[in-house]
Amino acid sequence: MKILGHPVHIMLIHFPSALFPMDLACSIINNYTGRSGFLEASFYAMCGGTVLGWLALLFGFFDLLKVYESKPAVMKYALIHGGINTTVILIYSILTFIQYKRYPELESDTVTLLFIKGLTISFMIIGNFIGGSLILKHKVSVE
Repeated sequence: MKILGHPVHIMLIHFPSALFPMDLACSIINNYTGRSGFLEASFYAMCGGTVLGWLALLFGFFDLLKVYESKPAVMKYALIHGGINTTVILIYSILTFIQYKRYPELESDTVTLLFIKGLTISFMIIGNFIGGSLILKHKVSVE
């Protein structure tokens, strides 16, 4: 799906790709320094990444339908990319909901939660790599 000739999914994916690692970085800094400003920044980055991630997912679904019609040979890769990044958005949605219920009394992340966030971001990077190959190698959403 395009707006003014630009693929919307590709424009939106940059936000969760940047905001989720920002959430992790701010959470780590908060745990190290104890400064609440980093905890709040972490929360806002997580909220923004989740909301814009759902929008990216929606527009990505519309792109997936076009891939099914025009490039069935790459459908497997598109489904893997979408499956990985949908899982990432679902995990971050749960984490965001938990923190949202605590707002404005936010709690610092435990080491286990930091590990889960790091692992989730690692999976996101793999999903984004596959998405990048769909764009660069297979010309999905750019033709």
